[in-house]
Amino acid sequence: MIALSSGGDIMDARPILVMGICGTGKSTVARGIADRIGGSFIEADLYHDESSVARMRAGLPLTDDMRWGWLDRLAAATRATPHRAVLACSGLSQAHRDRLRAGAGAMDIVFLHGDRDLIAARMAARRDHYMPASLIDSQLAALQPPDPAAEGALWIDVALPPDQIIDRAVAALSDPRPVSTGGETP
Repeated sequence: MIALSSGGDIMDARPILVMGICGTGKSTVARGIADRIGGSFIEADLYHDESSVARMRAGLPLTDDMRWGWLDRLAAATRATPHRAVLACSGLSQAHRDRLRAGAGAMDIVFLHGDRDLIAARMAARRDHYMPASLIDSQLAALQPPDPAAEGALWIDVALPPDQIIDRAVAALSDPRPVSTGGETP
């Protein structure tokens, strides 16, 4: 069940992690969810340090050691938000999601996934972003999709239009059934 505050207000429920590899539309979807529920949108890309951005701009993937501080900063930002946090973050591995949960608590998860060619086309069309399309394969190699049962993650195919993805996510997050237990058993 979605963890609500003692007042039962959906806006005060636990954070939402919108995750997936680069080019899946995490920022668009997370911003849309936040707008619809009156939540606070958090863009993970803004929390990378300069050396990590430079490395990605050069087409080099980050290592986990480079990600730990970033994930800790994201968890702190998630805790500090005045409304239900909606975090757009790759969350590629189980360890990354566990690190976020260690700092921010249990999170509902929306996993955006799709066809590699579609994602590559979207990446090629992006302008003014440091993440090159050449990093798609390294992100796919690092990806450990969230288990729908163990993590209760909602999987949504990015072939759908963004509004439909947002509609599905908001509907599922409003449903009293478990969405993500953060590894707990329902």
